Amino acid sequence: MNIKALIFSAIISFSFVSLPHQNSFAQSDLSESSSNLVSPETKIDYSNLENYLKNKEWREANNETRNIILSATGRMDIGWVRENDLKKISCEDLKKIDDLWYTNSNGRFGFRVQLPIYIETGNRPGKLIADDAYNRFGDRVGWRKDNDWIIFIENLNFTDNAPIGHLPNPRSEYSVTGGRLAYSVLAERMVQCNLN
Repeated sequence: MNIKALIFSAIISFSFVSLPHQNSFAQSDLSESSSNLVSPETKIDYSNLENYLKNKEWREANNETRNIILSATGRMDIGWVRENDLKKISCEDLKKIDDLWYTNSNGRFGFRVQLPIYIETGNRPGKLIADDAYNRFGDRVGWRKDNDWIIFIENLNFTDNAPIGHLPNPRSEYSVTGGRLAYSVLAERMVQCNLN
């Protein structure tokens, strides 16, 4: 593996880091009236995510999404997920995250927005394709700039002018490994869950 491929692999991460101030997804005994914001399967509470998205607080919503995925995969204490963990995320949780993003961004953001772009750029869910296809995907959704992957903690665009499909990007802000494979696995899960 050449140094550029190694750096590329290190930059595009799908490790997740939990943020200590976010606790909305904890086990919850909410009333029936708010049950549509609590996953029956995992008991994750989506009300904070919904509030952040309704208020266009994209950064907070992205951080909440990261933590929800950690919780949904049972990896909150560890702070990152493996590809096999992504295969186990429930369709209900994946759809709920996607629905909230898609609805509250007027169709600009969400996994269902990212998936067709991922495929159009030559990628195949569940299969590793050449780096250049994943690079094209990164270019289209704004995760790359000037032929390089952005440093996510510093350069994600949390404005209404972000590229279509730019968010959510629940990647780690510090830990960097294996992004291309992890996104391929997540994209495969999107297909299995009919997020299109």
